[in-house]
Amino acid sequence: MARSASVVGLFTLASRILGLIRDAVVAAYYPKADTDAFFIAFRIPNVLRRLTGEGALTVAFIPVFTEYLGRRGEDEARGMLASTLGLALLVMAGLSALGTALAPWVVHAFAYGFVGDQYTLAVLLTRIMFVFLLTTGLTALSMGVLNTRRHFAAPALAPALLNAVIISFVVAGTPLSGRAGLPPIVALAVGVVAGGAAQVVLQLPFLRRKGMLVGPRFDWRHPGVRRVGALMLPAVFGLAIYEINTIIAGQFASFLPEGSISYLYYAGRLIEFPMGIFVVALATVAMPSLSSHAAAGDTAALKETYRYALRMALFIILPATAGLAALAEPITSVLFQRGQFTHAMATQTALTLLGFLVGMWAGAGVRQTVPVFYALQDTKTPVKVAALSLVVYVATALLLYRRLATFGLALAVSLSSVANFSVLLLLLRVRLGRLGLRRITTSGFKALVASAGCAAVAWLVARPGDWDHGGRSPLNYALLLGAVALGIAVYVGIARVLRTPELGELADAFRRRKRGGKDKGARDDDNQTDGAGAGE
Repeated sequence: MARSASVVGLFTLASRILGLIRDAVVAAYYPKADTDAFFIAFRIPNVLRRLTGEGALTVAFIPVFTEYLGRRGEDEARGMLASTLGLALLVMAGLSALGTALAPWVVHAFAYGFVGDQYTLAVLLTRIMFVFLLTTGLTALSMGVLNTRRHFAAPALAPALLNAVIISFVVAGTPLSGRAGLPPIVALAVGVVAGGAAQVVLQLPFLRRKGMLVGPRFDWRHPGVRRVGALMLPAVFGLAIYEINTIIAGQFASFLPEGSISYLYYAGRLIEFPMGIFVVALATVAMPSLSSHAAAGDTAALKETYRYALRMALFIILPATAGLAALAEPITSVLFQRGQFTHAMATQTALTLLGFLVGMWAGAGVRQTVPVFYALQDTKTPVKVAALSLVVYVATALLLYRRLATFGLALAVSLSSVANFSVLLLLLRVRLGRLGLRRITTSGFKALVASAGCAAVAWLVARPGDWDHGGRSPLNYALLLGAVALGIAVYVGIARVLRTPELGELADAFRRRKRGGKDKGARDDDNQTDGAGAGE
């Protein structure tokens, strides 16, 4: 799992770096009123994408597809895939057409506070980007197939390709949009659609190599498709509850001062950086293993896989939390403060980031825990827990957003994440018995101590910076890079002194990967992480 996660994490790192560059370019090219409209418009198809595409479809598809491969063979699995593809195409195309037609009402649902030109722009951008729903749905299904076949490189590379295409369209297309009499930010929306198409094309040769490049079959009565649908329905409700959180946050922010939606977006992107590089990578590679153990009825292996994923996630996310907290203002200033994005905006983004950081550890825990329920083909329990977390979020957001603005909204997300993780952990303990949480707690405490040292050193190194000048000062870049490097070194050093087991396990995994690369060709293609080869 650690070796596979390193492949996913490597490409996700590339994607996050390109994503930060993309965000910096967007912040520099467009005024905050336009970016507020874009982020709302971009969120709308993304909500449906998570509900019907890479969210519910993926988590419902992987356990059933894994079972078909293991018990019925590749021919039956291909037939089930073709039938799922046909139904997915119909649903995604229908939703894209419906969303385009109903864009004015959909924008009101997501940002009722928008009026005038900003509302008109958001409607236009929404209509352009609804095509993105269709392309990302196809990409998500392809990713599910490749991940089940233990190929992780191409799916992990797809978001990096998306970001690269978007950046190129912003830089090259923005002047063209203006000369054509269109709002300049239309180039950004068109880039999103083009990037989504590029993601689909990227997966095709790898699907062919795995013998899983099939055409759509419109057979919704297929037993496998019906099982996917049965699992998908409660998963949609669970993910819908999560997305309702996002919609409510957008509604609250639309009544706050201009730029608030952008502050939430940019701070959220910084949170996604460490989450995506390793936490989501671990959850991605764990899902096929968890599904295999669940299908075989091996509860002991299932729990061991979960413990390993959770320990590793906390080992990474705790120092990331500490480092981001210590360097919130330097990071937001250097990354975003240029062009239309002022230092006051960078400071507000940093404050919003601190609110998200309070519960980032719990969000990492949720990411590792929910797939266990999905592997057990239980999609109802996460729905119920997500509903509870929604109540927590709404209650805390109502109390905090007027007084604390975007920091209050971000803090409400953190508190709901803590409630979500705590209840999920309790219910998993009831279902599976003892989970070995004492070892996880001990490792987490050691990581927390090491993280405190990491944060202290990073803050001290960054203190001399002139952050009012953001990325215009070469000294600021040097101080920020030095603070990150020394913070990591201190964390690793303290973890080694405390004999944190995860440090040794990661080192052993990478040593085995190096040795394994020498005789890689001798291994069965379907029982090894061929993504490593693609990555290398």
